[in-house]
Amino acid sequence: MTNAVFELPKTRLCAAVVLSWGYVDQQMLETTTTALQAELGNGWSTTSAFQFMAGKTAKAALDTAAADEQVSLLTAYNLAKLVCSEFGLAAVNQPDHIDRAELMAAVSARH
Repeated sequence: MTNAVFELPKTRLCAAVVLSWGYVDQQMLETTTTALQAELGNGWSTTSAFQFMAGKTAKAALDTAAADEQVSLLTAYNLAKLVCSEFGLAAVNQPDHIDRAELMAAVSARH
């Protein structure tokens, strides 16, 4: 696997796309997708952002992020896993109790 720290910028870009989709904000989704493509190339799309964000590389990268980023990145990771599983976009399972516990621990750590 690649060095997770080097994948963190890509993870942040993909998380922004996933979260803007989750907020049902079309303008934000277009803006974040455009930023993703500007940084990573035109081959990247909303779908590929979800697929990357639901995967092991993004999970490893988000684990290296600062504590103040953990909640949003873990939220995006869980949402991406759910959507990819539900719509057959990637071979991932829906978020499980471990994923939820990790998110709740990050939320608790912020308070």
